[in-house]
Amino acid sequence: MQALIISDKEYQTKIFTRLNQMLSKSLTVKGFNVKEIQIGRNDLAFCKGCFDCWVKKPGECIINDAMAQINYDFINSEVVVYLCQVVFGQFSANLKNSLDRWIPNILPFFETRRDGSTMHPARYSSNPKQIIIGYGDELSDEDTKLFIDVTTKHRQNVEVLIYQGDDAEILQVFDHLNLKKVGALL
Repeated sequence: MQALIISDKEYQTKIFTRLNQMLSKSLTVKGFNVKEIQIGRNDLAFCKGCFDCWVKKPGECIINDAMAQINYDFINSEVVVYLCQVVFGQFSANLKNSLDRWIPNILPFFETRRDGSTMHPARYSSNPKQIIIGYGDELSDEDTKLFIDVTTKHRQNVEVLIYQGDDAEILQVFDHLNLKKVGALL
């Protein structure tokens, strides 16, 4: 079983280090082979919006950078954990860029969700469970709520956790999550 941890290498704080080590150990104990990818500002180009990943090379970005390996590792994992410094209630810029570049994993069509909003359907019949863990020094309630709201509105298959320094609490929640592929849910 494969697990992928994606993080922003520009936010390598003490909190990040402790959280990353704790989650890597927990996943390893559960029998996962853990791969870590740390993204910096020079590792990924920005999406061009060309849609060539839908038209010219379906399922593959035409930009030749680290995103090809990230997408490959993503789709071949049972679970993907994003460790994300919360910056003004949002993802860090590097993690946001990686999420924007995830577009080859969806189809160009639209479908309507139960709440009336639209989204693109999944390209693959099976996707990994996604867990996004936000962390930061002294996160405000407003930043925490915004981070959770924005994240869950754009993804059906996501668990959003906020780490605020309590190792036992985050491990207890993490240990009770179903860490299996989730079908076509995104």
